[in-house]
Amino acid sequence: MIKVLKPGLATSVQDLGREGYYHLGIPPSGALDQYALSAANHLVGNPAGAAGLECALVGPELEFQQDALVAVCGAQMPALLDGREQRPDTAFAVRAGQVLRFGFPTAGARAYLAVAGGIDVPEVLGSRSTYALGALGGFQGRKLMAGDLLPVGMPSGKTRPGASLPMALRQALGGEVVLRVVPGLYFHRLTEAAAQSFFTEAWTVGSEADRIGYRYKGGSALSFQPREQPFGAGSDPSNIVDSCYPIGSIQVPAGLE
Repeated sequence: MIKVLKPGLATSVQDLGREGYYHLGIPPSGALDQYALSAANHLVGNPAGAAGLECALVGPELEFQQDALVAVCGAQMPALLDGREQRPDTAFAVRAGQVLRFGFPTAGARAYLAVAGGIDVPEVLGSRSTYALGALGGFQGRKLMAGDLLPVGMPSGKTRPGASLPMALRQALGGEVVLRVVPGLYFHRLTEAAAQSFFTEAWTVGSEADRIGYRYKGGSALSFQPREQPFGAGSDPSNIVDSCYPIGSIQVPAGLE
């Protein structure tokens, strides 16, 4: 068992996601950085999709009630075992009674903690990932709280302390990324100038960001082609009649900036 002394900002149990239920309104959930979770699992001998902890911005404080093998990958968020900093992207041993804390991230936003054996919460629809809006999966369907006791599965014993991710496989965490965007069904609603500015200007992730969505700021306000609004679309020129949309789509309201 692992006891949560302090939960951090938004720590949750995540694996690689719950596929196949989006048509029922249930999103995949899962780790936002699947590479980091898979890497941490690899270092402790777990399958890539084993459940671990996603630690966002402010990490948790955890008391281990059993010996464990642990690895932390993803954001550069120092892991402090009884106050002693551990090497990132490297498996390390934790003894029963020791406390693991996290420092503030210097790069990236989410670190992933994997424990040999995985976080052994029940599977819901084939996944242990937390879907907080639907109170589904993870630990009681929510982010962690002080006092929670997290069960740990049986370790495989395939790795030992000191297993480390090669430097060539470690993520480069910078302040700017380039996203690949495919024009969608309603892309034609933008004016030519707005479409061009959208792809050429830099956008910044605003503070209104969580696992549900990000708000982008900093670019020019977008303009729309004039038209007679169809029934059900409302008066705003950015409105469309309700339509299905893919995971990861970008919604463009009027005056986006």
